[in-house]
Amino acid sequence: MKKAVLDVLNRVPVVCIVIGQALIIYVATAIAKLAFTQLDPLYAVWYRVGFMAVLLMAWRRPWSKSKREAMFHRTPRGWALVALLGCSIMLMNTMFYVAISNMDMGIAVAIEFLGPLAVAVITGNGWRERIGIGIAALGVVLLAGISLTGSSGGNFAVGLVAILIGGTMWGVYIVTGRKVASRGSSLDNLAVGIAIGWLVQSLFLAVPAVSHVIHPKPDATWALEPGGSWMLLGLLFLISLFASFIPYMVEQVTMRRTTSGAFSVMQSINPAVAVAVGLAFGEIPSLGELGGVALVILAVVVTFSGDSAASR
Repeated sequence: MKKAVLDVLNRVPVVCIVIGQALIIYVATAIAKLAFTQLDPLYAVWYRVGFMAVLLMAWRRPWSKSKREAMFHRTPRGWALVALLGCSIMLMNTMFYVAISNMDMGIAVAIEFLGPLAVAVITGNGWRERIGIGIAALGVVLLAGISLTGSSGGNFAVGLVAILIGGTMWGVYIVTGRKVASRGSSLDNLAVGIAIGWLVQSLFLAVPAVSHVIHPKPDATWALEPGGSWMLLGLLFLISLFASFIPYMVEQVTMRRTTSGAFSVMQSINPAVAVAVGLAFGEIPSLGELGGVALVILAVVVTFSGDSAASR
């Protein structure tokens, strides 16, 4: 079965895989947004990160005898890098859920791309990076200007702060991930890192998250019915599986088949896919907001189209 899946992933054009992956992620995310009516976003994201950590640990088994020495005998700096990697992913997911509970998903996805674009500007020295971040900034200003002056401007402001933090954490994840990957066993380190991030998150969210599934909030609907808590838990597991675990696995295959620049350009389709999925779930952007999203997509294409470095 595993060989058959790998064969398919190695035969299908990478751009088709990226589009399919984006569809799966954002449909799962849109369903998660619907689940916010049953469980608050901060508690929902605790389950998403937790299930992702459990699935990755079960898949990679970093405690196995063949890996134990490399995984758990490392320098304090090595542990700090892995912990930072996991905490950045945890915060990125947490802030994204806070953001989409206060703004349309497509807009949140577009603004979050400021993170990798900023990394490109800081680490690069070419004209593409500087022009790209300028175009992206125009797009974000357009999105923010339109949304902040709307009837839900207060909620949007909360979402904007959250997604800017999330984008920053995406940038931290990229930089830290490269350093961790350069030392080998990147997926095993990812599994351990996310487990650490979830433990940190659990210090603040574990008790209320479990409590609110066992005893759903008063304005919940189907979660209050008999067996509703189990249905909610199953839904949260599926969301984590399709929005996090499967995309991480698929990405490991697709990134080996292309350069990092080409892969980033292909990922520029993500905001457009998120907007399209949002439309199916009743999120209708204005023409100005579509223009802002288009500017961010253009920024990603401009920034990364000249990168020929091998992806890893």
